[in-house]
Amino acid sequence: MALIDELIFDLFGLSAPTGIEIIFAGSAVIGGALFLFWFALMMIGGITADLFDGLLGTDIDAIGADASFKALTFQGIMVFMMFFGLGGLFVLKSDGGNSIAVFVGGVCGFVSMYGTGKMFEFFVGLQADGTVDISQSIGAKGTVYLGITEGEVGQVQVEVDGTMRTYPARCLNKNAIDYGVLIQVKEVVAGTLLVERI
Repeated sequence: MALIDELIFDLFGLSAPTGIEIIFAGSAVIGGALFLFWFALMMIGGITADLFDGLLGTDIDAIGADASFKALTFQGIMVFMMFFGLGGLFVLKSDGGNSIAVFVGGVCGFVSMYGTGKMFEFFVGLQADGTVDISQSIGAKGTVYLGITEGEVGQVQVEVDGTMRTYPARCLNKNAIDYGVLIQVKEVVAGTLLVERI
């Protein structure tokens, strides 16, 4: 145990640590180790969710990525502990007083917790669903891709949300429309576009 203590304190440059230095070093080591462990499990993919599902019988998926870094979560507390310890040790090593070290450590912890939360919110905001509601194609213009025979279904290509999409289509007045003819979407019924010539 003494060897582990010496290794940890040597890591932070503490030869004869005081009580406050032990608190800051312990906070930095525990918070950093837990954060790295949690981050590694998240990167492996789903292990933490499976672990907690099996051990605690909870549904971690219900929490979701968008709620993962709100202010008082496990991850937020780990980041706070890590930066509280590092900030406090930095002030103590710079010959600052104990009260200044606690204040600076607290500010570092809160700022890092808030910043990490905002960073994860930004990453979640980058996610895109990628699906397009077929009803958005009403009014869109395009061309017949697979000829529409009289009363039957063919295929058309229309631009929806800046992307060319291919949908099953039928002529609104049940006439035939040949390949390459310009059309406009008038209605959507059961996933099939009702189109007419332009």
